[in-house]
Amino acid sequence: MAGEIRADYDQLTTVAARFSNNGRAVQDMLKNVTSHAEVLEGGSWIGRGVEAFAAEMNDEVIPAVRRLIEAMEEANRATNQISRTVRQAEEEAAAPFRA
Repeated sequence: MAGEIRADYDQLTTVAARFSNNGRAVQDMLKNVTSHAEVLEGGSWIGRGVEAFAAEMNDEVIPAVRRLIEAMEEANRATNQISRTVRQAEEEAAAPFRA
């Protein structure tokens, strides 16, 4: 017997929306953090620590957060595509029984 594939389309829509919303929230957070970091780097923080902070932010933290945002966007797209694909397959499989 072939494996059964089921999809709850409302759940998939909810999951896709969460990925999208969380991606936007992380993007907003990144803008906020970047803005504050620029203030610190612009002279509000004086000393050797600011150089290490700036290097870590620019070389590690910001690129990692950007990758997270991209992953959230891709998860949104993939979830929506899965929903469309399963729905289409379901409709195609049911078509002979509707005629």
